[in-house]
Amino acid sequence: MKKLHHLSLFILHFQIILFSSMNTVEALDANPNKQALLSFKSTVSDPQNALSDWNSSSSHCTWFGVTCTSNRTSVQSLHLPGVGLSGIIPPHLFNLTSLQVLDLSNNSFQGQIPAGLSHCYNLREINLRRNQLVGPLPSQLGHLSRLKFMDVYANNLSGAIPPTFGNLTSLTHLNLGRNNFRDEIPKELGNLHNLVLLRLSENQLSGQIPNSLYNISSLSFLSLTQNHLVGKLPTDMGLALPNLRQLLLAENSFEGLIPSSLNNASEIQFLDLSSNLFQGSIPFLGNMNKLIMLNLGVNNLSSTTELNLQVFDSLTNCTLLESLILNSNKLAGNLPSSVANLSAHLQHFCIESNLFTGKLPRGIDKFQSLISLTLQQNLFTGELPNSIGRLNKLQRIFVHENMFSGEIPNVFGNLTQLYMLTLGYNQFSGRIPVSIGECQQLNTLGLSWNRLNGSIPIEIFSLSGLSKLWLEKNSLQGSLPIEVGSLKQLSLLNVSDNQLSGNITETIGNCLSLQTLSMARNGIMGSIPDKVGKLVALKSLDLSSNNLSGPIPEYLGSLKDLQSLNLSFNDLEGKVPRSGVFMNLSWDSLQGNDMLCGSDQEVAGKLRLHTCSTKKKQSKHFGLTISIAVVGFTLLMCVIFYFIWALVSRRRKKKGTKESFFSRPFKGFPEKMSYFEIRLATNSFAAENLIGEGGFGSVYKGVLRTGEDGAGTTLAIKVLDLQQSKASQSFYAECEALRNIRHRNLVKVITSCSSIDHTGGEFKALVMEFMSNGSLYNWLNPEDSQSRSSLTLIQRLNIAIDVASAMDYLHHDCDPPIVHCDLKPGNVLLDDDMAAHVGDFGLARFLSQNPSQSESSTIGLKGSIGYIAPEYGLGGKASTNGDVYSFGILLLEIFTARKPTDEIFQQGLNQKKYALAVQANQVSEIVDPGIFSHTNSSELSPFISSSACSNHSSTSSTISVGRNKNEECLAAIIRKSEWVKRFQPSTAAKLDSPS
Repeated sequence: MKKLHHLSLFILHFQIILFSSMNTVEALDANPNKQALLSFKSTVSDPQNALSDWNSSSSHCTWFGVTCTSNRTSVQSLHLPGVGLSGIIPPHLFNLTSLQVLDLSNNSFQGQIPAGLSHCYNLREINLRRNQLVGPLPSQLGHLSRLKFMDVYANNLSGAIPPTFGNLTSLTHLNLGRNNFRDEIPKELGNLHNLVLLRLSENQLSGQIPNSLYNISSLSFLSLTQNHLVGKLPTDMGLALPNLRQLLLAENSFEGLIPSSLNNASEIQFLDLSSNLFQGSIPFLGNMNKLIMLNLGVNNLSSTTELNLQVFDSLTNCTLLESLILNSNKLAGNLPSSVANLSAHLQHFCIESNLFTGKLPRGIDKFQSLISLTLQQNLFTGELPNSIGRLNKLQRIFVHENMFSGEIPNVFGNLTQLYMLTLGYNQFSGRIPVSIGECQQLNTLGLSWNRLNGSIPIEIFSLSGLSKLWLEKNSLQGSLPIEVGSLKQLSLLNVSDNQLSGNITETIGNCLSLQTLSMARNGIMGSIPDKVGKLVALKSLDLSSNNLSGPIPEYLGSLKDLQSLNLSFNDLEGKVPRSGVFMNLSWDSLQGNDMLCGSDQEVAGKLRLHTCSTKKKQSKHFGLTISIAVVGFTLLMCVIFYFIWALVSRRRKKKGTKESFFSRPFKGFPEKMSYFEIRLATNSFAAENLIGEGGFGSVYKGVLRTGEDGAGTTLAIKVLDLQQSKASQSFYAECEALRNIRHRNLVKVITSCSSIDHTGGEFKALVMEFMSNGSLYNWLNPEDSQSRSSLTLIQRLNIAIDVASAMDYLHHDCDPPIVHCDLKPGNVLLDDDMAAHVGDFGLARFLSQNPSQSESSTIGLKGSIGYIAPEYGLGGKASTNGDVYSFGILLLEIFTARKPTDEIFQQGLNQKKYALAVQANQVSEIVDPGIFSHTNSSELSPFISSSACSNHSSTSSTISVGRNKNEECLAAIIRKSEWVKRFQPSTAAKLDSPS
């Protein structure tokens, strides 16, 4: 009985325990935090099953990513970064009122950030970075007074930053970077006195940095890069933010000086002010002894050799410096020797696109940690130091577009990590170093536009990873080695403008990654290999100006990606393919291949080729074709010889010389010259090369190297001053005027340049034939005021005739006629043989053939005082009469050496009255006395019987010898030519005729 009683008590106790447990489970199942999490799971997408253990049979406090409070009922932390969740952030999270940490970063959540998160008033950390969230930041989040950390970096959020965020006074980290936030930075953020990190980079914020931000002395990290912020930085910035470790303001529009007070922010490790509008000099930064990275590139900073010394001396105190980036500024002068005293930890040294000059300082081999050396687009001279070969960690060497000379040192065998090497656009000579072939990691090799000779080393073609190879514009010889076929990764090969010979190796077909192949302007012969048609990735092929023969491979038409093809000026023959790139090919891509033919009349007409004929038709009409060709050729040669004879005869009469009328050849010149070529030719626009200045720019003497031996061709380069309001219009007017005119007495324009200079500014220039004897103005007005012009009477007559010939051509042989509008001695240039050439067509006008239309011009009518026709001053239109007036003034000046603005013409005595007041026996009183001192009477014999020097009253028969002969001739010129009438615009038209 007793045992039965004990059993009953045990059963009752078990029932009580079981009932109690069941109540506890029911209580857990009814927990709102658990229900909120289960609802969260049911709403989101979970492809990686990260939430697989979230189920009702277990406590939610044991689930993945969930941390509960000590009572194990309320969720304290939800930590689910990078687990592949997607969908919208469900509102069920609002029930987690005890939640302190919410981390859903690196997932794919979409939609907007719910404003209901503000109900989780205990939140201390919100991390939603790297999702796909859109819309604005809810202003209600500004009520989370306990929030210390907020990160929404790399989403698609937009709108303005809510000013209510200024209430988050506990906040230490605020990261809103890489979104689409707009408008200004709210000044209320200055209330966040505990803020350590503020990142607003990569947005579209505008306006200035609010001054209130400079009150946050606790700031250690400030990043505002890639916005549209403007204004100047405060001068006391370094004092206001003494705890800054990273200051990143790149890619904005900040201007003014870099505050020197930054030197007081001694904790700074990373300073990036690049891509702004800062100007002036670089301040002293020597107190930043913790500096690791300094980037001041792409600004308007300037320097001199002395300032460079201060800057680099101060940076020697930054013993932890790893990156120094000063590219794309206006820093000039020599690099001081203190560069070698920079941090031994230096890994990146970048000073490209500046104006540094002189030789590289010694000691560069100290930087044994150097990874990249970037010196391109400067004015460095001298040789590349051998010590560069001791920097065995170098991966990138960029020294192109400088003025380095001498041989490239053969020291690359130790640079086993070298990835990119560009030495192009310098003056290196000698052979390509074979040690480059030991840089097995090399991807890019640029050696173009130098003076390199010899053959291409076979060792280069052992670089299996080589992708880009530039060797153009050198004097390389030999053939392209068959080893080129081993470059499986090669995407670009340019060996144009060398002296290569031999055949195109068939192994080129093994370079299946090749996209660009240029072998133009060499001496390559033989046929185009069929295997070129197997280069399936090929986009551009240029084999022009070689000695290639045979047919065009049909395979080229099957290259689907081929967009550009140039086979001109070879000896190719046969039918032109009709598929692929040939469907849209133009005539200039095949010109100079006389044996090519079109498959039908349509193709032949389009490409300016003859139609391919059958063998039968060829034999039937062969004799007739030959006969016609012979007769036609004979007639053509007769016509050519007749015109040559006529032109030479005419020139001999005018000049008494045997000079040829044909312009000097300018073969080898590019269609357009680059800014770099012009800068190199003029020695960086050196003052000693300045030969003249005008209203719209300056003219420099330049030497362009065109020969393999380094010999150059002297040119005149007119550089437009684009700060002048109409300089660009003048450039286009001159180009338009000179584009289609050709005459022996006009200055020949060889090419042009419309580019960007080293500062990123617009650059325009005209490249012209150099006139060694300068302008007529300098001959009539020698620098020594006491000396007389040394021009003889014969030379002056020839100059006058040359100018008249040029004006006659412009007025009567051009369609439409061209009016120069600025004829004066300064625009008349003299060549080696003292032949005159009219130049400067910046004010030229095209005259419409329709009387109802005005002359064509984009520039207001201008001219030079004393030479411009009076009717122009009264609003008259440009006309040939105006040029005739200027020509009359010019003629008197040629023989009197008196400018129309000369002091002698003051007080009402102008050139007209001056000429009328002189009779034949007084001619010696008005003409340049230098005529008599430099003219031999025997030189006049060819002119005594000519109409130019004969008197209509038969005075020529009584002309005496010697000085009297000269005076009579000059008097006859004045009377016969009736120059005085030319000064009357109303009668100018009578004299404006070809005769």
